[in-house]
Amino acid sequence: MISMNRRQLIASAVALLGEAHLPFAFASQQTAAAASANSGGLDGPPKSLLSSTFTPELLAKSLASPSAWHPYPKVDEREAWQSVPRDVGDAVVKRAETILGTEWVSLPAEVFLEFKRTGNRSHYEHLYFGRRERLGDLVLGECVEGKGRFLDEIITGLWLICEETFWGIPACVYLQRAGIGSGLPDVTEPVVDLFAAETSSVLAWVHYLLGARLDNISPLITQRIQMEAKRRILDPAMERDDFWWMWGGVEGKGHLNNWNPWINSNWMTTNLLLESDPAKRLAAISRICRSLDRYLADYSADGGCEEGPAYWGVSAASYFDCCAILESATAGAASVLANPFIKKMEHFIADVHIADDYYVNYGDAHAKDAPSPELAYRIGSSVGDKVLEAFGAYCLPSAATLSSGGLGRLSRAIPDLLATDKVQKAEKADALGFDAWYPSLGLMMARAKAGSSEGFYLAVQAAANLRSHGHNDSGSFIVFHNGEPVFIDVGVEAYTAKTFSADRYSIWTMQSAYHNLPTVGGVMQAGLQPMYRASEVHYFNDDSYAGLAMNLATAFPAEAGISRWVRNIALDRKVGRILLSEDFQLQRKLPVVLSFMTPRFPSHGGNGTIVLDAKDKKIRDVTFKYDTSLAVSTFEKIELKDEGLRHTWGETIYRLLLTSTTPVDKGKWKIEIV
Repeated sequence: MISMNRRQLIASAVALLGEAHLPFAFASQQTAAAASANSGGLDGPPKSLLSSTFTPELLAKSLASPSAWHPYPKVDEREAWQSVPRDVGDAVVKRAETILGTEWVSLPAEVFLEFKRTGNRSHYEHLYFGRRERLGDLVLGECVEGKGRFLDEIITGLWLICEETFWGIPACVYLQRAGIGSGLPDVTEPVVDLFAAETSSVLAWVHYLLGARLDNISPLITQRIQMEAKRRILDPAMERDDFWWMWGGVEGKGHLNNWNPWINSNWMTTNLLLESDPAKRLAAISRICRSLDRYLADYSADGGCEEGPAYWGVSAASYFDCCAILESATAGAASVLANPFIKKMEHFIADVHIADDYYVNYGDAHAKDAPSPELAYRIGSSVGDKVLEAFGAYCLPSAATLSSGGLGRLSRAIPDLLATDKVQKAEKADALGFDAWYPSLGLMMARAKAGSSEGFYLAVQAAANLRSHGHNDSGSFIVFHNGEPVFIDVGVEAYTAKTFSADRYSIWTMQSAYHNLPTVGGVMQAGLQPMYRASEVHYFNDDSYAGLAMNLATAFPAEAGISRWVRNIALDRKVGRILLSEDFQLQRKLPVVLSFMTPRFPSHGGNGTIVLDAKDKKIRDVTFKYDTSLAVSTFEKIELKDEGLRHTWGETIYRLLLTSTTPVDKGKWKIEIV
């Protein structure tokens, strides 16, 4: 066995940037050492955390009744709502005012049918979510103003939503026995999906906040809310065990993702606010705790969100919601928020922050998917994470941009709004960590200077391609300079029927050829089996260098003909550059292509250099250097048509291609980015 200290390991790895490939046996030992040194002492997720903490005995003794649970002030508790900062409150009321006298949209069956006919889900979702956001804005406006001006519009919205055939979206009809092939939902089979549960939670909060005022107009309104929540959510969630999101499939062998805590948080809220039967109420909470324990057991052992920062807000943050609700509903009789693993899960969003509103995106995420600042503050404050708490306060936007959560998510909007005054006055600090390492995901981040976006920033991930919301991108990387993108993960286009079908990897943004990765003999990475991921991953980091070395061969199918492919990429903090080494051996001579995705305009600078122009002259150009005896460079212009991608990158991005001058069976390529 080789014995080396951490500094020797790092020095050996860095030397490989200029020398031979990383020996695989040596790399395996480095992986273990790195995991031990950088996992923060975590031993993986705690077992049965919630069910062993919030036991049936504790719940029977401490769980508040619906009438006794008082998580937030109701509309008639004016002092609390009047404490919302004046500018924020005025913006909330003004937004509600713009709704008065305008028409509520219908949800036509023909638009629902588009998902089956064309694969489009966005058109229906725009109408569907618009209803809920509109209702949320009206409710917040009424709570802040308290004059009854918005009640009639609120009642109209409540009645429309209660009358909807299906509380889910077209993409979730597959949960019904008739399936997507039916084209329309079956009204006789309510199913508990993401947005049905979200809808019940919204209506439950309206019932809680405004119930007395609604009853003064007609008691049938709150009765209808209770009836629909029971029929659509409370009863099926207790009666059925075949919802995959609850246990991971009937046998509990499937992989759980954000669906679990997101749905459970809304089911929990609906149950606590609307279920009047004490026995059913307690049984539902115990069942939810067991389901959440199953989710936590399936979480990445390093506390990282495998689905990426875009899903952190409905995965780790939704788990936080569940824990906070449980603590509140039991009057603090128990809490799990101090658990180190929970704290690590929540801190993840600060670790993946690059600069401004950019985050380390991978999989189905946009680079500008930022979390709610108030939410980040509240989570940081609750788990004792001062970095996350200060980061949330730092990111707090102007009052004009405050909203009810985009989907009318009152579970988040209510505490966010009530916390605004505290967040505004809190200590503020940007989250610009020096480095971070998540060994289970093979995810690393490093910047040139701690607490600053100046200089180069490097992020690399070597996770399995077969992961929730994953792309075929194991071993790809992201490079920023002075807080601006250089080489990027493009992200994901708007979801369609194809996105989560057998044709998923026919979508260009999902393919390794459109990530910063090699293509060998025209063959890209694969992702339909769990073994497709970079292997023998080694992380190294000190004040001078930070990076990752790995074998990419195992992320490709056999037909690629790769015997080994050692990629070594490092941030050189001393010189201020990124160093990339590709050392590979193929089974036969094949053309090799390296792809590099960039929003910058590339142009040849001569002598093996490419200038990457950010167009904005305030942003410094970056130079890409390569060996012209080994490869030729070409550029492809990609016009972006997707609205989300255009919002992040503009109208155009480019693919820089380095192609071997001839078919090769081995190579040692070195690239420098300065």
